[in-house]
Parts: sequence; structure tokens; C-alpha cells
Amino acid sequence: MKNSKQIRQEFITFFEDRGHRFVRSAPVVPNDDPTLLFSNSGMAQFKDVFLGTGVREYNRAANSQKCIRASGKHNDLEDVGHDNYHHTFFEMLGNWSFGDYFKKEAIGWAWELMTDVWGLPKDKLWATVYEGGEGVEADEDAENLWRSITDINPQQVLRFDKADNFWEMGEVGPCGPCSELHIDLGEGTCPLSEEHNCSVNLEGCWRFVELWNLVFIQYQRYPDGHLEPLAAQHVDTGMGLERICRVLQSVDSNYSTDLFTPILAEISEVTGQKDSPGDVGVAFRVIADHLRSLSFAIADGAFPSNEGRGYVLRRMLRRATRYGRVLNMHEPFIYKLVPVLSEVMGDAFPEINKQQKHVQNVIQAEETSFGLTLDRGLEIFEKMV
Repeated sequence: MKNSKQIRQEFITFFEDRGHRFVRSAPVVPNDDPTLLFSNSGMAQFKDVFLGTGVREYNRAANSQKCIRASGKHNDLEDVGHDNYHHTFFEMLGNWSFGDYFKKEAIGWAWELMTDVWGLPKDKLWATVYEGGEGVEADEDAENLWRSITDINPQQVLRFDKADNFWEMGEVGPCGPCSELHIDLGEGTCPLSEEHNCSVNLEGCWRFVELWNLVFIQYQRYPDGHLEPLAAQHVDTGMGLERICRVLQSVDSNYSTDLFTPILAEISEVTGQKDSPGDVGVAFRVIADHLRSLSFAIADGAFPSNEGRGYVLRRMLRRATRYGRVLNMHEPFIYKLVPVLSEVMGDAFPEINKQQKHVQNVIQAEETSFGLTLDRGLEIFEKMV
């Protein structure tokens, strides 16, 4: 079975062998983009290229970007813990073309990596393309490429609308259709299968899982809403490492991959509790996830506070602390989990090793402060009743 380090490296090596420059992850705390609290996708560090305000010395790139989605329109905070796939922190594997190759290469390489290198069953893979609308024709180029240069089942190439298969940076700016690869995990993998007919892009369905999104940036949207073709066409792809690890490791949850199991084991060791279904399992997943977001954000220069990204971190740490009470933890303990996170991810992101003691100190101080607040609140409540 491939471990997460192998999977991450195989992705990077695959694209390096095809002329891509490996670019290290940008900090999860963007210092040069006031529109973002956190880097929430792989394209954040290349945004200036797509906007035409920056250039790179290379026109092909590959990376694994640290991402946090816990605020704004990309906010998974309250969903974390209640299913097997939501995270506030995740890694986005991506390959990029800045005015170089386009749909044929992106689609062909995606299929090659998934099926030839990683050996995913071809009959379980589904592709989606843009069906057209709002002045944009259906993406027949991508549809025809899936059917001509890959051996995917033609019946498993589906069209979807703008909500699923059209990417926009904002109300104005670069945009374009996207094509996604999904995998059918099989019958019995969706707890809601009796309530709906499982299918690709069905909200709440656990059986069909999106693995990879290929974005073809080929238009510019103007303030009046009209689109014009870009002089240079770009490719921006993104694949969640946690999801592909789940599939390649043949486990039933992102939290059962080797990205999480050492952390969950350490939570059990520190708390004396065993991971189990129900509220205890939710607490384990929340603490493991929030540990990752907090640690990387603090390592990259953020700090819990009462405003901006600091407020998001404070809220996240307090949420994890409250779930610690479910595990009968009334003293600071989350900071004790940082070393095992460093063991899991320090090779790919050495900054977490370098900043380990600082991260522990910040988390411990915040845990201590909030713990006192919780205890005082409980005392007042008990006096009232």
C-alpha cells in the first residue's frame, strides 16, 4: 500500500518528468494578497500570472499547496467531524500551464497518472465537462478529448452546468470551463443511498467522490458580463491529497489514511480515550483536523486574536478545546499533539519542524486562557441553577 509521502512524491515526479518545475507551497498565510485570510487553493500563489500582472521564469509548474478553508465562501469549519471527508486544512496537488499546453495534455496526463501509474479501475472513473450556457458553448473540446485520447467508458463522460463545471476568479477577470474526474466507490459506501439515487455531483452523496478538477482558463469576463477569449490560455488543476490517499490506501475515510491515523492514535494516548462512533469520534476528527490548521497557520506567522484570520484561529482552537471536554480533557492537551504532526508532515513542510516549539507555546497559552474562561462560566452557571 502506498503511503501519503509516496503518493505526494509520485504526483510531483510525474509532472517533473513532463517538464514541470516543482514549486514549494506558498505560506498558508498570504502576506501579499489582502483579499485572502488564508490560502484556500493551489492557485493563490499564481494569481498574478492569471491576472496578467506577474510572470514566472517557467511556464509549467507542479506543487502541493497547504490550504485552509475556514472562512468566507470556502468555509468547511462546522462540517468537520461530522463526516469522513471534510477538513479545514488540506493539501492541494496541482499542475499548471501558463500559456503553454492546454486541454489535450491536461486530460491525457490526468488519465495516465490515475490509471497507468496509480492503477485506478477505469470502469469506476467518471469525467464531467461544461454543458454550456450564459453565452458560452458546451465544452465539446474536452468532451471529445476524453472520448478520443483516453479509454474511459464514453457513457461515463457527463455534462453539468456552471455550478459544477465553470470556474471564475470573481465577478470579473479570468474564467473558463472545468473538467472533473470522479470515482465510484461502489455500493454500500453512501449512508444516504436509501434516501437518494447516488450519482456524480449529487450533494451529500458519499459514493461518487470528486478526485481531480482540471480548470481551463480561456476567457476574460468584463464588468458588463460579456466574455472574450484570452490571448494566452492557462491550465490550473487541483486534487486533494487526502482524498486520493483514501482511494489508493483502500480505506473508508480520509481520517483512516496515514495522514491522520498517527494523530488519532496520539489523541487516544494523550486522552486515554478510544476512538469510537458517535460524539467521541466527532471529537477525535475535529481535534485532529483543527490541529493541522492551527499548527500550519501559526508556523506561517498567524496568531490567535480577536480579528481577521486571528479570530478564525481562536474560534477553531476553542472549538477543538470544547470537543476535548467530550474526551474528559479539562487541562491543555492539544499542544502535546504537535510533535506527531511534525513527524507526519515535516518532510514535505519543514517549517512545521522548525517552528514546532513556537506552535506548541502559542496553542498551550490559548488553551490555558480559554480553559479558565470555560471553568468560570461553568461556576456561574452552577450558582444560577
